[in-house]
Amino acid sequence: MTDVHGGFLVRQHRPWRLWLSVLIVLALLAVSFLLGRAWQDYELERLRLNRDVLQNRVAELEMRNRDLVKRNAQLESGKRIEGDAYRQAQQSVVALQKEILDLKEQLVFYQGIVSPEKQALGVNLQSFEIRPRNDMGLYGYKLVLTKQGKSDAVLKGSFDLRIMGARGGKQQALELAKAKTDFTEKDTRFSFRYFQVFEGAVQLPEGFDPYEVVIEIKPKTRKVKAFGKNIPWSSALIGGEDS
Repeated sequence: MTDVHGGFLVRQHRPWRLWLSVLIVLALLAVSFLLGRAWQDYELERLRLNRDVLQNRVAELEMRNRDLVKRNAQLESGKRIEGDAYRQAQQSVVALQKEILDLKEQLVFYQGIVSPEKQALGVNLQSFEIRPRNDMGLYGYKLVLTKQGKSDAVLKGSFDLRIMGARGGKQQALELAKAKTDFTEKDTRFSFRYFQVFEGAVQLPEGFDPYEVVIEIKPKTRKVKAFGKNIPWSSALIGGEDS
């Protein structure tokens, strides 16, 4: 008869493995944090550089514009008016003024990001515009959100967009989810440190006459307030008869 020994299974406890795993995780978290801060500083510096370039460009164009306006006035008031020179100077003045206006709009955008005023942390609806794409009710839209207030926080949340209009003598509200082609939930979610741009296309139903766009911002970041804004369709429309 063979005796069977029912002994104990002895396992070695190695706490250094657990501590090593913890240290590795902490090290990875620290590296991720440092890389994130480095990328954030790089992005902020890039935005500041863009702002400075725009400021210099605006100053240069304003100087050229003043010179052209002066020359234009001299040509207009002179006894020997050179028709071609006058028309060319007039066109140059108009083109420069338009370019200056566009650059100043960009400058306001960058200024709001890199030089935030002492305001409470929040989301800012920087701009919203609509462009017609065809005569069949297809429109492209562009919505830009920026951060208000000085903070390193990432702002998260979502927004609702409704196009108000009339159809068949009745008022209707067209939700973005129904109007946008290939709509997904990501199309209305935001997560940004400085700004975020949303672009897409909406198809209006036949006979639908839009008059207003209602945008509601719904942040999830703590202490960031929700708000809404009503934008007349004619004010947002670019390149159309109403613009």
